[in-house]
Amino acid sequence: MVRFGGPWTREKLEILRSYLDDYTTALKYLDFKLIYVDAFAGAGTWRPESPTSYSTAEYGEFRELHEGSPLIALEIDDKPFDEFVFIEKEPERCHSLAELIPKNPGRNINIRNEDANLALSLFCENMGNFDRAVVFLDPFATEVSWYTIDKLARTGKIDCWILFPLSAIARMMPTSHEPSEQLALQLDRIFGGREYWDEPVYHNRDQLSLFKNTLEKERKPGSELIADCYRNRLEEVFVEVAPTSRKLLNSKNSPMFELFFAASNRKGASVAVRIANHILSNW
Repeated sequence: MVRFGGPWTREKLEILRSYLDDYTTALKYLDFKLIYVDAFAGAGTWRPESPTSYSTAEYGEFRELHEGSPLIALEIDDKPFDEFVFIEKEPERCHSLAELIPKNPGRNINIRNEDANLALSLFCENMGNFDRAVVFLDPFATEVSWYTIDKLARTGKIDCWILFPLSAIARMMPTSHEPSEQLALQLDRIFGGREYWDEPVYHNRDQLSLFKNTLEKERKPGSELIADCYRNRLEEVFVEVAPTSRKLLNSKNSPMFELFFAASNRKGASVAVRIANHILSNW
């Protein structure tokens, strides 16, 4: 089974490739154990979705398999990572990932068939004093809990690329009223508490509801305020967050994800953020 995507998938992977290449080169003479962690590794490859309207000749392009993030990380060779941790919940995809081990002899590849939130929590707890890691958080939707983000930040040893599911979050936040309690609880998990998304995003209507004695709430259309809200949360827990993020659009130019970069190591944050921000600003 392969990971499906679109133009935004290629874009995020090329940004990641550029960063990993520059980041490992910058740290090649430092005595750290460098670890790459892919929290939603998939099967290691992805295939763009193919609209049914394409002709047979055009369809060939969409049958092409492209390198996923695990393969991209394995190809970094100026200063290779010392260890690779590929986390994937689906057993079939883990089986595909396992095929990377014999194809990359001499590489320390660990595949974990687990929930990403649980696996990352354990990874953080077991990091050594001289470990440094780049974590790629590339969820399909809203799987990443704020507890996980906070734990990554608190290590002081991990830098993160975070693909925030902007479209999915916007659908959970109606513009004309507040979310249902069920959706609100999911948003609490994603943002780390109701106070971090409700008040920053929603505001009272100008007039009283015709049927209630309380003021109804609404939010402005669009996703900019939601992305800003999440950025503010990242800045509260990480040492530094790249000033530039990247909005990834689908074929209809609608925002799908917001790609953030955040650094947790006080000594290395400025270098990591400078590299990431340069890539994001000039993409």
